[in-house]
Amino acid sequence: MKEHQHVAIVPSKKVVSKAKKVSKPEASRKGEPAFIMNDGMRRLSTPWSVATIRAGQIDPMSIPAGVILDAAVGSGVQLIALSKLLKRPALGIELDEQIATLCAANMRINSEGEVQRNLDRVLIGDGSNADSAIAEYWSSLRDSGTRAHPPIAMLHLDPARPRDAQNHELEEMEPDLKSVLKAWSPHLQNGPRGPAVLLDLSPRLDSVQRAMVDGILETTFPGNTWTWEWLSRGGGRVDRLSVWVGSISSGKMHRCIRVGRKNVISSIEGSPSGANISQFNSALEVPRGAFLTIVDPALVESGLQDIWREKAVLSGTGSSWVRLEGRRPLLIHTDEISNDDDVRGFVVSTGKIVQHRLSPPELHTMDQVASSISKKGISKITLRCSLDPKIHPTLQRRITKELKGSDGGKGFMVDMDVKRPSGDQRLFIVCKE
Repeated sequence: MKEHQHVAIVPSKKVVSKAKKVSKPEASRKGEPAFIMNDGMRRLSTPWSVATIRAGQIDPMSIPAGVILDAAVGSGVQLIALSKLLKRPALGIELDEQIATLCAANMRINSEGEVQRNLDRVLIGDGSNADSAIAEYWSSLRDSGTRAHPPIAMLHLDPARPRDAQNHELEEMEPDLKSVLKAWSPHLQNGPRGPAVLLDLSPRLDSVQRAMVDGILETTFPGNTWTWEWLSRGGGRVDRLSVWVGSISSGKMHRCIRVGRKNVISSIEGSPSGANISQFNSALEVPRGAFLTIVDPALVESGLQDIWREKAVLSGTGSSWVRLEGRRPLLIHTDEISNDDDVRGFVVSTGKIVQHRLSPPELHTMDQVASSISKKGISKITLRCSLDPKIHPTLQRRITKELKGSDGGKGFMVDMDVKRPSGDQRLFIVCKE
């Protein structure tokens, strides 16, 4: 393969047979489609559940006719989900020949029973060389007897980035974001609200790096809008960060969604805002009978926590953010929060304060802690506080064992720092759900 040229692979039974020599088709979960992947692909591939949820967020009528393009396709999971749900042909580009072959095989084994997949292709080559790629794609279609020259209806890009890094920078991504967008922008069809572009970026991009992405989009697609989306699967972190451009944007600046195995549990949109953190001076300002709620940290990362709070806290209810950093953002409020699904979907735990503790749970005091908690009507408690990770699981097992057989409901323990004249102090608070 000459430099800057592409080679087309037609998804076929022959390609599937070749791919099966590398690995056998396997589904990640029961009921999901099977994919052929090597070990590296399996680690980096988008889960099928997330891929289909994302594809399901796009209205097929919002994008023009043409092909769905993935300029760094990898295993093809996201592209296959998009092409299936949007009922469009799929075009993937991949620099690694073996990965490209496995992707083409995945297209084939997941197209059974579908008509008009004869326009599907995978190109081996550089995803940022649009002119060569589109020429090879159309040439491959002609060679197979298809005279159509389908345009690009939508671009998806999930560039590779270094693993095990605490933070990521745009310069580390391959292929280069700016080069890909600039190269493909002339080939993108315009929908009702401009071109359709979905960028899948590292959730470890900081605000400076995100501002650089904004600059690239403003330069490449002037006059178009885009929506930043933070996606959480409920594991105490941001799982996916993406940008939805033009025809697939929502018209809002930011969106945060929390997803389950098959669908969106809750979603919130709006413009980001800072939040005022109240300084707690004593335990008296964390009164028994008030409520504490731990929210999904993705909500705070998106900057939409105050929009959520306006929906969550009913009129006349006092509330304040206690903590916004870390894995357990914390809100204190005088009455229970709303039962609205889009509110509750971002809640990790919520409950009424029933006890203050000045020391953390420890192995040698666990029977006393459990007895004290049991008297508050709690028979099962989750330790949602900052404890030594080496003994946290042991402490959780011990307190669960100590409370076994007692009567009561569920609860959780959370920690917070309070300021006192004598200095800072950590307070451990027991809440009954």
